[in-house]
Amino acid sequence: MELASAIEEIRTLLTEVIVDFQNHKNVNNLCEQVRDDLFVIVESFLVPAIEKILCDPELLAELKIGAGKMALRFNGYRPSSIRLLTGVSLSIRSPYFSKVVSNRRPGPKSKKRQKGTGRHFGLSYLGFIGRCSTLITSSVVQAALLCPSFEIARRPLKNHAINLNVKTIRQITMNLANEVMPLRGSVSLCDTDRVNGKTILVCIDGGRLRERRPKRGRKQKGQKRQGYHADWKEPIQFVIQVINSDGTTSKKHLPLYDATMGDIDSAFELLERYLKELDATAANRVVFCCDGARSYWKRTGPLAKRVGISSHYEVIDYTHAKQNLHEIVDKLPKRVSTKEKIKIVEHWKSLLWDGKFVDLKKEIVKQITYPKRRKEALDKFKSYFLKNQHRMQYSQFSDLKISTGSGCVESAIRRVINLRMKSPGIFWKSETSESMLFLRSQLLSGRWNILTNNIFRQNRLLCACH
Repeated sequence: MELASAIEEIRTLLTEVIVDFQNHKNVNNLCEQVRDDLFVIVESFLVPAIEKILCDPELLAELKIGAGKMALRFNGYRPSSIRLLTGVSLSIRSPYFSKVVSNRRPGPKSKKRQKGTGRHFGLSYLGFIGRCSTLITSSVVQAALLCPSFEIARRPLKNHAINLNVKTIRQITMNLANEVMPLRGSVSLCDTDRVNGKTILVCIDGGRLRERRPKRGRKQKGQKRQGYHADWKEPIQFVIQVINSDGTTSKKHLPLYDATMGDIDSAFELLERYLKELDATAANRVVFCCDGARSYWKRTGPLAKRVGISSHYEVIDYTHAKQNLHEIVDKLPKRVSTKEKIKIVEHWKSLLWDGKFVDLKKEIVKQITYPKRRKEALDKFKSYFLKNQHRMQYSQFSDLKISTGSGCVESAIRRVINLRMKSPGIFWKSETSESMLFLRSQLLSGRWNILTNNIFRQNRLLCACH
């Protein structure tokens, strides 16, 4: 469609809808009609323009060089389909590249070319992700991430003139995940993420969701499906924040969220990747703040050494420390009144804050008189407080403007995991949950536009000759 023809069609459309508006006098119907019809006209105008660029010999020459570096060669222009604004599948011709076939004679055991090994390089160069424009991909995936399910995400998308079925919404979401997951750790970073001379706060904690695993063995007679296990799994979430010299969170630096379904070692490998990308060695200091789980603390020191961090602090979250202190408080004799117990708790908290563990132990021995309860209390004190006392110097940490709380990761777990992935009756396949954890982390930490811009640049570099 030529520009003059498109303009004339838009003029006719506006004239007709304004005449209708004078009859129904409903501005909502007016806007909806203009939007839907206008998108159709615009898409019909854009497709020939996009196809013209794709068939440009100069672009093809550039794509051939980029494809050659990936052992792909031009295999002609082939029909394909794209989605631009409304999600409607639009036909288009695009340069197609496939793997270079060896000249040697194929043997009897040679494999056939696998399906999906070719690529429409030109579409990736122009900014398409899985044959969808980044605009519609971003809108669809954000709806899928924020709504309770893919089915519910379909409804608000339809209200915004994007009419897709559940299967397509899920496919578009997974297409984006397949693009960004190999770049995890760097794809959501930007030039402003500089930590030179800053304090980095790293908080780690675990969430909960149900993982779906298919049952092994034969399907039982009379059953339509194989069935699956839905055991609880603990994804590990971490948050990286930049802290100002006065101890407040920097507003100039977006936080970094991520979570993984992998084990604790996989989580720390992922965290190491982020710290290296941030160049944590240039930071003034790095603070690790978690609960008292030994699985975390026996890995933070080696992690700091591998990354090359010269100065790091380990802090047990003060709230978790108080919760463990209350477990000792529960061992107090029942004759102690509520008023007296409140005074004891406040005194013990002050001793904990000041790092006076010798005095705290004396108080426990003094106040808990029953031998059995005293032994249980002292065992708890020894295993949790004495072993971690260097991580509980809260008064000193406060003077150094070091955070003593990990509330940011608790908030991230609620927002990233609980509000979407821990809903009743939802069970996740491992691959899907890993992708959703990563994508939701980037969206809710405010790094979505950074991610989409970076994936465009990455695809442009892969496809181009430079």
